[in-house]
Amino acid sequence: MKHNKKRNTAFLYECLIKELTKSIITNNQLKKQQIINMIKENFKLGSFLKQDLEIYQSILENKKMTKEFAQRFLFETKRDFERIDRKHVFNEQTNLINKINKILSKSAFSNFIPNYKNLASIGQYLNSDLKAQSRILVENRIVSLLVAKKSKEGGLAHIDNLTYKTFVNKFNESYQYSLSKNQKDLLMNYIVSFSDNGLGLKSFLNEEISRLKSELHRCTKKQKIVENDGFLAKTKLVLEQLDGYSKEAITYKVVKEVFYIQNLISEINQNAS
Repeated sequence: MKHNKKRNTAFLYECLIKELTKSIITNNQLKKQQIINMIKENFKLGSFLKQDLEIYQSILENKKMTKEFAQRFLFETKRDFERIDRKHVFNEQTNLINKINKILSKSAFSNFIPNYKNLASIGQYLNSDLKAQSRILVENRIVSLLVAKKSKEGGLAHIDNLTYKTFVNKFNESYQYSLSKNQKDLLMNYIVSFSDNGLGLKSFLNEEISRLKSELHRCTKKQKIVENDGFLAKTKLVLEQLDGYSKEAITYKVVKEVFYIQNLISEINQNAS
C-alpha cells in the first residue's frame, strides 16, 4: 500500500523537529531560528495543520484501550479528521513542503523518524480510500497499537534494528570527535524521545542530573575552586539550577541547558585537577 509521506502532517512535523535538533547540536543559530519560525507559523493554534497534527497525536498518544473501544475511537477520530477542510490542509502542506525545500533542503525528508511505520499506518487509514481488505489490515494494525501496553524498555522495540543501527552509526561518525560520551548519550536519548513520548529521556535525565550534581559537589571541594569565590558562587548556582529541573517539564530548553552543564563540568574537572 503506497503512502505519500509528504502529505502526512505528523511526518512533516517530525522532520522539522529532527532538523531543529540537529541545528541545536551544531549550534547553528540561524537555522534553528528559521525552523522555530516555520513551526510557529505552520502549527499555530487554529491552523489547519495544527488541527490535522492533533488527530495523528490523539492516536499515537493513546494506549491500553480495549479492542472494542479502540475501534470506536478510530471511527470517531476519522470523522473528526474528515471534518477538517482537506483542501486547506493540502494547501498548507504544499506551502510547508516548499519552505522546507527552500530554507532547509530535500534531505530533511530523509530524516530518521523512529515511529515512521506508525505514522504511515495512520496516514493510510485517514487519507486513503482503500479497498476492504487493505482497509481492514491497516485498521487492525492501528488497533493493535492502541490496545498495546506501553513498553517498560523505552518503547523502541518496534523500530527496525538495521535502520536504527544505521542511524546511530551515522550520528556517532558525525559527532564522535566533538562531543563527550555523556553529551552524545543525552542527544541520542533526545533524538529518539519522540518514539516513546519521552519516557526514555526522562529516565536518562533523572540519572544524568543526579550524576552531574555529584560531580559538582566534588568540584566545590577542589582547592582551586574553593580559593576562587566567584567560581564557587557560580558552581552553587548551577547546582540550584539542576535541583530546579525536578519541578520543570522536559523540553528542548532543559536538554540544551543540561548539555552545556555537561560541558562546563568537564572543563572544571580539567582546569581544577
